[in-house]
Amino acid sequence: MFFFLPYLVDVTMRRLPWANWLLILITCAESIQLFPAMRKFEYGYGMTHTLNLMVLQPDHFRITQLVGSLFVHAGWVHLLGNMYFLWLFGNAVNARLGQWQYLLLYFGTGIIANLAMLWFGPHVPSLGASGAIMGVMGAFLILYPRNDTRCFLLFLLTPRRVDISSYWLLVLYFSLDVIGVVVGGGVVAHLAHVTGFLTGAMAVGLLAWKGIISPNRNEENLLQMLRVVPAHAD
Repeated sequence: MFFFLPYLVDVTMRRLPWANWLLILITCAESIQLFPAMRKFEYGYGMTHTLNLMVLQPDHFRITQLVGSLFVHAGWVHLLGNMYFLWLFGNAVNARLGQWQYLLLYFGTGIIANLAMLWFGPHVPSLGASGAIMGVMGAFLILYPRNDTRCFLLFLLTPRRVDISSYWLLVLYFSLDVIGVVVGGGVVAHLAHVTGFLTGAMAVGLLAWKGIISPNRNEENLLQMLRVVPAHAD
């Protein structure tokens, strides 16, 4: 038996992540409100007018779907899984970037991930915030590659607590999605995940390269870790 779950990031936050908390609250409220309509759609009753405006549909596209789909989830597991990872990694990114800057990152990566699904993905409806959340995780990789992520590990019925550098954990998640894109199939929008992750990483990486975002004392961003820019001077 094997179970693995990250549950805490070792990041000192110097401002409260109000924007991320608000995103989680609104996403949960909207998704739960739409659960009855989603169940009817899954049972073959068709989409309501609201779902048509929000669920991303390549064959019946409306501009509102690019943002609306970020607030719709298929069920409790889908919603809680996404919100868990948004809470885990989004709070630290929000605290570093600021409130409106974080919202710009979140919605920007989510929209680009949805456009990738429209242009290159399978012609089936898609929904969920995972593309935007992967964008946030890509930003986290740039900002906090050496910061530890504490994980719960259950192997052969033996529970353990392990600390892993965020770099290795996030590269693992990204690699699994790349494999998913190559292999294809399944219900997970791997293309949206990969696109969102790369978009978030490149956007924040550019800000770090330009010196617009700098690390706190005793921290090192990915560009410094790879010696693309000079190390932080204490």
